[in-house]
Amino acid sequence: MWAGLVAAAAGMFLTALDITVNVALPEITENLGTDLETIQWIIILYVGSTTGMGLGLGGAGDVYGLKRVYVIGLLAYTLAVFLIGIAPGLPLVLGLRVTQAVGNGLILVSAPAIVTQLFPAQNRGRALGIMAGLGTLGMIAGSLGGGLLVDAFGWRSIFLARVPLCLVAVVYTVVALRASPRPEVRPSFDILGALTLFAGMASLILFLTIGGRSGWTLPHVVALGLSAVVILWVFVLVERKAARPILELSLLKDRVLAPTLIVSYLVFISTFINWFILPFYMSDVLNTNAQTWGLVIMLMTVTNAIFAPVGGWLSDRVPPAYTITTAVGISALTMALFTTLGVDSSVSDVAILMVAAGVGMGLFQAANANLIMGTFPPDRLGMGGAVMSLSRSLGTVSSVAIMGAVFSARQSARGGTGDEAQEFVLAFQDLYVLSALLALTAMVVSFSYWPRAIRWMSAPRRKA
Repeated sequence: MWAGLVAAAAGMFLTALDITVNVALPEITENLGTDLETIQWIIILYVGSTTGMGLGLGGAGDVYGLKRVYVIGLLAYTLAVFLIGIAPGLPLVLGLRVTQAVGNGLILVSAPAIVTQLFPAQNRGRALGIMAGLGTLGMIAGSLGGGLLVDAFGWRSIFLARVPLCLVAVVYTVVALRASPRPEVRPSFDILGALTLFAGMASLILFLTIGGRSGWTLPHVVALGLSAVVILWVFVLVERKAARPILELSLLKDRVLAPTLIVSYLVFISTFINWFILPFYMSDVLNTNAQTWGLVIMLMTVTNAIFAPVGGWLSDRVPPAYTITTAVGISALTMALFTTLGVDSSVSDVAILMVAAGVGMGLFQAANANLIMGTFPPDRLGMGGAVMSLSRSLGTVSSVAIMGAVFSARQSARGGTGDEAQEFVLAFQDLYVLSALLALTAMVVSFSYWPRAIRWMSAPRRKA
């Protein structure tokens, strides 16, 4: 069991290392002779492809075997980071980022499914928490090492340096991880559903991304939004007729799973602003350098890594709903306290709040994973991992698009004083008020499944 847990955590560690790309974006832009708006597609294509393909890849894991698709994911990820490291131009880099996203998606949907399959229900939360904690170490390593690599060897090094680690993970997984028992009759794979969902999700993500950056009323943005609605409706029709759909639509009516996914989505919309708004507060208002921001981020990720196993352990001892509500409450309070930051605040003020944010997210991720993965039957754990990944990815994409647009609007509304720092702070505080309200909404929603989660946890099928 523990060897398999290490194998799954190794994949999560590798995917977390991609945070180094954010550090290297300025140099990639200069080296490849492009601009900031264009280079952002390195992030958009990666996150969008991972999100759009997630459920299809999870379905592949359920059909072809979790170990097999996990190893394929590691190999695809390894090949992609190597080729990106030697790619001569931006078009090839962008195409290979989609290949890397396939590997990333296979890893993200398979890893929690593998851990869930290996461990009994009474220890599942702790195991998922340890996996999340070890995976978070990748963010720490990426935050600390990414800048050093870029400064010393250039942007290509952040990709090429991962290749040896990837190869070690592949060899270890092949040797240490046991394959799950094969069914006597292999079920069919819902390829039409996977393709339809990818097209619909791609349209939705592009709608959110381009709309948030350029405006929601532009003709091509409106067309993307309408396309997303139509294609996702077609997806629903396809799934209703599929022999083995990649998404069991009936699960969306589950009185425990449905609100859990809503809570996850709201939490990530609320908290992800720390990653793309807070750095500008640190640099533009507090006049700190990138190294200081890296240390502050490290505090949050270290705290997250420590408290993820704690959250998993707690969710094994009491219904996960209790831990989830507590964690979301901590996040809501932390987001509210961010509104107290101003032009006279210090780096230590930010650091304390980031530690609190790490506590909330660490407790939340493991308990939330335990509750979601426990909902799915043993032969659909890949779908469970995919659904969990989808709620998180949509939350982060929505946060960048919607919360970014809200911040820009509030900054414009707060303008005219002549004090740019104060104008920024006022818009910053407005955004964190909204963030706190979203987290509070998530907390209220989490109360709705307390009694159902308690009955569900005590049901015989949970102990099977």
